[in-house]
Amino acid sequence: MNYVTLDFSGIKSLWTLHEYFKEIFQLPEYYGHNMDALWDCLLYYFETPTTIVLKNIRKIPAEMSEAVETMLALFNELQQQDENITIQIEPDLNDDISPFQV
Repeated sequence: MNYVTLDFSGIKSLWTLHEYFKEIFQLPEYYGHNMDALWDCLLYYFETPTTIVLKNIRKIPAEMSEAVETMLALFNELQQQDENITIQIEPDLNDDISPFQV
């Protein structure tokens, strides 16, 4: 089992979010920096069972809430489409993230 932890505490813009995905998942140089491109890159990316842990989602700036919802929907769909993927959201100790549950 592989684990990938995505810690969003340093994300301040949509660009930095996609640069973070590019770095963590080692996406190609031509990665399109949007959720459709992320989907295309990740749908058949995982060959072995992998758990993706999402941390500090609430630290993403509020003005990015639409992107966060799209991202969470993408990871939820990825989990449904690929039996090798499990998504876990690590809650902040002082925060209820129930609207973001995958």
